[in-house]
Amino acid sequence: MSVNQPELSVNKLAEYIISKGARQRKILKDRKYPDEDFQMGMFHREASEAVRAYLAGGCIDPSAAENQIAILKQQTPEKIGTIRRVNANIDALERFLDMLDDIDLAGGEPEHASHSAEKLTFHGVKISVRPEIILRGVGPKGRKLVGAVKLHFTKSFPMTEESAGYVSATVQEYCKLHVAAADETVFSEYCKVIDIGCGKVFSGVKATTARMKDISSECENIAALWPTI
Repeated sequence: MSVNQPELSVNKLAEYIISKGARQRKILKDRKYPDEDFQMGMFHREASEAVRAYLAGGCIDPSAAENQIAILKQQTPEKIGTIRRVNANIDALERFLDMLDDIDLAGGEPEHASHSAEKLTFHGVKISVRPEIILRGVGPKGRKLVGAVKLHFTKSFPMTEESAGYVSATVQEYCKLHVAAADETVFSEYCKVIDIGCGKVFSGVKATTARMKDISSECENIAALWPTI
């Protein structure tokens, strides 16, 4: 089965942008001809839900992560693929618990983001942003602020300052178009990237214009390459 219209997650797009040509084609091939038995979005489901619960609760009580680890450790799956997935979720949650002191919501009030979120489209390429947490707060002179946090779990592609910058810029664009109310301003400090795979928190970027131009140009290239994959 092949996918007709190019579509990438924002994290995968960031990897694509900073990768060499051979890796870029592999990313597009994997997306055009997806493995129906393996969806990365579902691979870290338990870890993602526990992390979201911690963040949505204001980063106070880590019991959701601790309890999920205990539940996963009690499982005895038979399939190799399921064993890998369970162990990866345990590993992710244990690394997340080591990161708690580094996570700061910058004074924003957290809430769960929608599971069924709108996509951004550039040159016919759909980008799935789907931030995990929305943050809202009040700035100087009562200005209403909004932003969103994006999680990353995959250890095979550790985020860098460059790739996380592209993710943060895209999240900010997404918030402008699909989250912010008319009286709200997107706040870069709220649009951070938490890379649980490598145990780092990347601050939101203030300069987004050049990054969004890069993203638009890369999507134009992807649209041209897609039929050749």
